[in-house]
Amino acid sequence: MSESAEIYDVAIVGGGMAGLTAARALGDRRCIVLEAEDRLGGRVHSSHLSSTPLNFGAHMIGPPGSLVGNMIADLNLPARPLPKRVFGIVYEGSRHFSVPVSALPLVLRFGLRDRIAVARMGLTLLRGSRRAAAVARRVESTASGPVSDAVLRFEDGRSLSELIGPLPPRVKELLTAITERNGADPAEMSAGHALRSFASVWGKTAPGNNLVGGTSVLPAMMAARLSGEVRTGCTVTHVANKRRKGGAHVTIAYRTDEREGSIAARFCILAAPAPVTAAIAPCLPATAREALSNIRYGAFLTMAAALAPDTPVPWRNNYAILTPGRSFSVLFNHDGMVDKPESGHAVMMFRGAQGGAALLPNTDADIERAFLDDLEILFPETRGRITATRVQRWPLGVPFAEPGRARLQPGLENTPPPFALAGDYMAFPDMEAAARSGLVAAHKALRHLAKEEGA
Repeated sequence: MSESAEIYDVAIVGGGMAGLTAARALGDRRCIVLEAEDRLGGRVHSSHLSSTPLNFGAHMIGPPGSLVGNMIADLNLPARPLPKRVFGIVYEGSRHFSVPVSALPLVLRFGLRDRIAVARMGLTLLRGSRRAAAVARRVESTASGPVSDAVLRFEDGRSLSELIGPLPPRVKELLTAITERNGADPAEMSAGHALRSFASVWGKTAPGNNLVGGTSVLPAMMAARLSGEVRTGCTVTHVANKRRKGGAHVTIAYRTDEREGSIAARFCILAAPAPVTAAIAPCLPATAREALSNIRYGAFLTMAAALAPDTPVPWRNNYAILTPGRSFSVLFNHDGMVDKPESGHAVMMFRGAQGGAALLPNTDADIERAFLDDLEILFPETRGRITATRVQRWPLGVPFAEPGRARLQPGLENTPPPFALAGDYMAFPDMEAAARSGLVAAHKALRHLAKEEGA
């Protein structure tokens, strides 16, 4: 039955932010985290090439007062504020690094028709993001509460493209580049999903921080502080709820490079991506399986690059530089993760949604060549200054809400014990939502165990 004479209190499938936060919240309970990859963190992933930390996935952590921000402080991890300006754009040979978003219609080299379209689009997004923020403030969940139905249903009935209306080709290209980080193109994602994203970053200053040394220091430190067991390179193949002497227990079958095995637990938190969970847990209720099967994911493609210390970096005071019409759609300034100035500079080039999916089949060499060619065209200062690169593919880059997504929520939240679901697909694709879902799942597990023990 199990490799251990004892049964685990809780088994957690998935070692990303949701799974690790759940394990952290379980305290001294006998738990185990099973992670298929050879590392922890999921999309929270960075590494050191030479002396420069390079980041490949999630990169912005919440400020103190947020769930993740408080964990950073508790773990005593060094963090730096993001640059003062969150947004810049390089388009058709012109750089706009200090221009407010509201002034883009005036500075971009557009004709009158396109300028008017950009202005209307910007006004729609601004008003919509303010409405989204107002809804979130009115119904903000507690740290242990479920996702608000009002937040999920906000502008859930139409796509972003339907909200904004027809756009000229160049303006549509601009909008697509802006929204790719949400994992979907404007016609695919719900208007509410896009507006929640704009509400979280819209403003003159950037929210959040970068972790010094790269974001992987967070899952590494979280795992080091756990009292439970953690296994990487351990792919869960099947989860079942079986009745045994002494009550029902969950059995989890897995495989590693060396062997196959199984464990048993009194409760199971499924913190893997939605399609993985749907495939390995046929014992879940039909409503949960249907909901999991209908969660949509968009692809991400990233390439991190290290630059020599003496490289002129015109983006120094900006965090994200939009690059419409290029092989990558955004350049992220990750100098905040670099331990020492003499280590050099760090950037991450990003492509998402349909544009990212189209590039995934290409070789690393082809992707590197395309990204570096465009980097040198946009920023000739970088020519000959690249010291290291690494390509990272994310086929399941990020979950996104298509119109009608809110109807799936009851099936996700109401999974009965001894199971709970966790992951950023439960709410919104960021570290905070992932961590919050893990906390909710852990509280559910603790209530179930307490009820069993009190029976």
